Amino acid sequence: MGRRRTTAIISIPSTRSCLSHSLVALFAFYLGVYVGGATTEHPSSKHHDCICPQKTSLGPSFQANHNVNASSKANIWPDSMKSLFHGAARVPREEFMQQFDIGVPLDNSHSQNNEVLLLYGPGTLPVASDTTSSIPRIPSISTATEKCKIVKQVLLQQDKQSCLALVGQWESFHIHKWVRGNDSEPAVLFENVPRSHTSIEDEQSFPPHGKSVLMAKQYGQYIGLLDELYAELKPIAAEVAGSDNNAVVVMVCNKGQSVLLANFACAAKARNLDTSKILLFASDLYTHHLAQSLGLRSYHHPKLFEDTPEQAAKVYGDHVFKAMMMTKIYAVHMINLLGYDVLFQDTDMIWFKDPLVYFQTRVPSGFDIYFQDDGQHRSKYAPYSPNTGFYYMRHNKRTQFLMSHLLRMGDVVMNTGSHQETMTQLMAEHASWRGLKVKTINRNEPDFPCGFHFHERREFMNDFLAGGKVEPYVFHMSWTEGKEDKIKYLQQISEWYWNSTCGQVPDHAAADCCLAKPLFQCHYSNKPSKKPC
Repeated sequence: MGRRRTTAIISIPSTRSCLSHSLVALFAFYLGVYVGGATTEHPSSKHHDCICPQKTSLGPSFQANHNVNASSKANIWPDSMKSLFHGAARVPREEFMQQFDIGVPLDNSHSQNNEVLLLYGPGTLPVASDTTSSIPRIPSISTATEKCKIVKQVLLQQDKQSCLALVGQWESFHIHKWVRGNDSEPAVLFENVPRSHTSIEDEQSFPPHGKSVLMAKQYGQYIGLLDELYAELKPIAAEVAGSDNNAVVVMVCNKGQSVLLANFACAAKARNLDTSKILLFASDLYTHHLAQSLGLRSYHHPKLFEDTPEQAAKVYGDHVFKAMMMTKIYAVHMINLLGYDVLFQDTDMIWFKDPLVYFQTRVPSGFDIYFQDDGQHRSKYAPYSPNTGFYYMRHNKRTQFLMSHLLRMGDVVMNTGSHQETMTQLMAEHASWRGLKVKTINRNEPDFPCGFHFHERREFMNDFLAGGKVEPYVFHMSWTEGKEDKIKYLQQISEWYWNSTCGQVPDHAAADCCLAKPLFQCHYSNKPSKKPC
């Protein structure tokens, strides 16, 4: 596919939500402002007439509250704002986001957000527009931006009682958020708060000092081993990547999760899928030997993994889960540092087709990292909602710098319980700061379903399990509290290929425990199933 432009800019889902409020909030950002040349257009020019309405009728409530006659008009772009805005227009939302693709998984358009508001700076007014509305609509994105040399894009969800302030000043590349004080503190009109807060009572969580010191020591230990690790991994990675491409599939596993690793390998074997591009980082010798008996290439370094627990995490975010997060970061960092593209994936995966083919032939070009959509479209995972258990990272200076930075944030990873939130916020900063280009494959696309679809998209799962209607590359059993539920869910969708009669995994003959056909077993009547439960 052709390269898509990913220049950063500003867009607003709803015209009404932006213009209906007073400029109360004091967070600065040029929203949808297109700053082009230095030429200032005169108010009487034909461009100004067609794209920038001088007057607009005021609503009845405004007229009543401010003692304004119904026939009164107001200039919405007074001279006091001419250094910021010379006009406005509306354009189709989905077409705009296709042209200016910043990689976020775009939520569905609806009647109250299906247009983008463009605010024009000096010298950027286009010629053509529809003048039937107070803010004209321009269907063509190329026409609407024909004189824009720079486009600045902001993603905004206007909550109830939320206002937006656009302040003329040198640029800030962050939105500054203020919330109104409560009745118990009448002296506090507004207070500047972190972006995730909705009231001044919300508390900010910081890593404890002891945890920061501990993670700094672990980081130092890792850096101290890096030359040795680099030398050992260099020939291994070269052999795994081969001469036909520059990619390595990276997995990380400990003994507690090894049964999921075994099921993944057995499922791939049953479909005759090539697993020779996989390099497993085994945190213990048991898992190392198991992987080898399954035909996977495995790497184990006793010093690197000496503090990694062997048992499985009981729940998302517990101490074992957190420790494995850092191991995953180390593994990706090392292969990226060696100069290879990385397809990282968790062990709770099923392959139906080789996903490397997708990332090397089908994805839109121009991006540095491609993520499976986690489905969690919440502020803490904004704007990408990345599933950090399945992503493809190209090797380049931007991704090297990102991983180097992420390595140093171990205390934040420990504090949040996962590297997902930390990596999300870091990527957003690197996108603005260093031009990192991140693409999340939308959850509405059928190629990479995960636990979100299992729990939230029953119609999709019915089509998927019926066979033939949906043909994804992989299925990721995420959104699951622990290993035991993952096993039950995979059995219920008939994707369990490990012979349970083997009991404790016999690492010397693991391939003998693979089933030619999957085991089906009902566990939950309210969850998707290959057969009625």
